[in-house]
Amino acid sequence: MKYLVALTLIFLSGCSTVVPVKINFPAAPEELTKPCPDLDKVEPGTKELSKTLEVVVKNYSKYHECRIKVDAWNEWYKDNKEIFESLNK
Repeated sequence: MKYLVALTLIFLSGCSTVVPVKINFPAAPEELTKPCPDLDKVEPGTKELSKTLEVVVKNYSKYHECRIKVDAWNEWYKDNKEIFESLNK
């Protein structure tokens, strides 16, 4: 009987032990941390306005696509990290 009580106490004390688990917010995927592509340059000596304008339009598009992607990612990451941290306090 003594052994049964001792074993029961041992099992119950083992069940009540709380082990803290620390979960970190996941890091950003590598694809989303890549820098924006370099902008094109107008060839030196170009005198045609149409070629200069073509480069400017391509650069404008590249910049705005990258800015939208980066801004959206940063907002999503910040919001979700705050939610994660508020749940894990």
